[in-house]
Amino acid sequence: MTAHTHVDMRRRRSKRKTIWIITVLSGLVLAGLLLVYGLTHSGNGPDATGGATVTSAPTGDPVATATPEPTGTATPTGEALTPAPTPAAALEGTVHVLSVGEGSSALFCSGDTVVIVDGGDSATSSYVVSYIKSLGISHIDLMIATHYDSDHISGLIGAMSAFSVDNLWGPDYEGTTKTYTSFMNMAEGRKLALYHPANGEVFRKGGITVTVLASEPSEPDSEPGESGNERSMALTVELGGCSVLVMGDSSAARERALVREGVIPVCDIFLVNHHGSRRANTAELLAAVKPKIAVISVGANDYGHPGSECIDRLIDCGADIFRTDRQGTVTLAIEEGVIRPDRDALEDPYAAPDGGEEIREADPPEGVTFLLNGNTKVYHLPTCASVRGVMRRNWSYFYGTAEEAEALGYRPCGSCLGSH
Repeated sequence: MTAHTHVDMRRRRSKRKTIWIITVLSGLVLAGLLLVYGLTHSGNGPDATGGATVTSAPTGDPVATATPEPTGTATPTGEALTPAPTPAAALEGTVHVLSVGEGSSALFCSGDTVVIVDGGDSATSSYVVSYIKSLGISHIDLMIATHYDSDHISGLIGAMSAFSVDNLWGPDYEGTTKTYTSFMNMAEGRKLALYHPANGEVFRKGGITVTVLASEPSEPDSEPGESGNERSMALTVELGGCSVLVMGDSSAARERALVREGVIPVCDIFLVNHHGSRRANTAELLAAVKPKIAVISVGANDYGHPGSECIDRLIDCGADIFRTDRQGTVTLAIEEGVIRPDRDALEDPYAAPDGGEEIREADPPEGVTFLLNGNTKVYHLPTCASVRGVMRRNWSYFYGTAEEAEALGYRPCGSCLGSH
């Protein structure tokens, strides 16, 4: 074989090797391009949805409609206020409507996020604190006063004292009572700025979204003697794939004004306005809300709450009805849009507790330490014979210590507790 033939063979082998290398490299490049293309268009890549997986909303009634646009300003802590997200994968949540007599208090929990709306009156403030502690909670992310009536903010004073609180919201007006002054002093002492959210502002953390539907007085501005009620904040709380409507002590006039403005959404749960006032909770409001569940926070009172007219309308709209004066604290567990109450809805929501019930024969709720007689300003042991036959509207359960009862202006019963 000649030298020229050897050179040709070496050239052919070198050429084949070069072609093989190019083929392998081309294959690797093509595979890489296909991999990048697949990740970019599969919905799991970082650019697909901004890092979030979006799924469809649960079936059934919409969680919320006609939610107003937020203003985009910041909360006191600097966290940007953002609009409510597109309904996404439902997160577990729990709603606790606390039994606080003729007051109102609701606790919303989802994971580590805790929101409390109103805190009940002074007689049940210790119960609110002990109940929250029993859930293992030591921190509240958002505290809201719908308005500054004592039966809504007294318990918030105790909660501010007992727990760390990140944000405090309330309507933009000044109360005139000593309770309001104590409320503001406690907030100042805890270095909490009372923030007045505008209509449409949103707080969102963890699995809870709070949307302010209205925080300003409606037209007409108020009814006689009810200026605080007419300034009650209206808001929704969304958790676990469900929504809850809270409107404080809003009256019929305010309800109708907000319905006309188109800000009232469809909600699964309705915390009934003004303790079931017969004039509030209008047919117009209930037609807009379409609630599945209605919870009335009410206690012994001289106002006729809840009114039979209100209960009539709740029944007509098809809601299951619960009452704290008859059933105690109502807990609603929510997961993936399914609501599971911890007790059955009332078969006869009209029936009220016996007004002449003998305390000695009654079984008070767990944790009650004393009975407060609001008429005589005396506190008794639950078994005290002195309160036998006292009308139910004149006394309330108390969960605190003797010192706490006396700080509220009560003195001990001479029969069951002796004098000191």
